[in-house]
Amino acid sequence: MAAIERGDMQGDQTRDGEVSVHKAAIEALAVAMGRSVSEISLHYEREIARLQKGARVHDFLSVVASRHVRDILRELHG
Repeated sequence: MAAIERGDMQGDQTRDGEVSVHKAAIEALAVAMGRSVSEISLHYEREIARLQKGARVHDFLSVVASRHVRDILRELHG
C-alpha cells in the first residue's frame, strides 16, 4: 500500500481522492479473502498500475482491479 500512499504507483500519479478509495478496496479485499493487507496490496498495486496505463476513465478502476486481484488470488490459492 506504500505506492498508493505515495501516489507513485509505477510512475502514475494518483489523484488525492483515489488514495482512500484504493486503501479501502485493499482492506476490504483482504478481509473478504482472509489474506493479509500486504499480500493484497502487492497484487492490487500491480493491477491498478496496469489498468491506469490504458484507462481513459479512472472512476471505476478500483472495482475492476479488485475483481482482477480476487481472480488472481483464487487461481493461485484455489
